Amino acid sequence: MNQLMIYGVVLISVTFNAVAQLLLRVAMMTFNTSLVAQPMPSRLLALAFSPPLLLGLVLFGLSVLSWLVVLSRLPVGIAYPMASLGYIVATLLGVVILKEPVHILQIVGIVLICSGVAFIARSAMA
Repeated sequence: MNQLMIYGVVLISVTFNAVAQLLLRVAMMTFNTSLVAQPMPSRLLALAFSPPLLLGLVLFGLSVLSWLVVLSRLPVGIAYPMASLGYIVATLLGVVILKEPVHILQIVGIVLICSGVAFIARSAMA
């Protein structure tokens, strides 16, 4: 597997994880709002079979499997910082899909994360 492909697997893994987080958030938003009048056992049962929760868990599992591929090909000192790209993807998904607000400090943080990941990726190629 060449270097470009492994960075593609990094992005796939990070994206799976971020989408999984979004789906888990959707499941919990439903749990906290529409099911609030039901008794707790019924709420937990509904949550356990919630499509967003189940799909989120599947995607989380796929992100772990793809991350194992990454760890088999890159030093952990290069791979693990790239997992921070998930903060960016999750923030973007939250803003676009869930209409969550974004603060200027989050934007500054995203720029810093991108810069750090770029430096680390560049060092891996040196």
